[in-house]
Amino acid sequence: MDTKLIPANIVDTLRRTGPLKFADLFKRTKKQHSGFSEEHLNTLLMKMEIRGIVRVYRLPRGKRRIELA
Repeated sequence: MDTKLIPANIVDTLRRTGPLKFADLFKRTKKQHSGFSEEHLNTLLMKMEIRGIVRVYRLPRGKRRIELA
């Protein structure tokens, strides 16, 4: 698994589909990268949010919505 390509794939997925819920983004990312965990996606999203690439919004019932900044 090449972890350097995952953020680019996340941005590409969000450009094609628009905002996604965390579970949907995780499913799409896991299809492309085997051995990928939710913890790893959380870490990547946090780093991408700090850099201003994505925005993560909290939704009711513990869900999150991810969109491009």
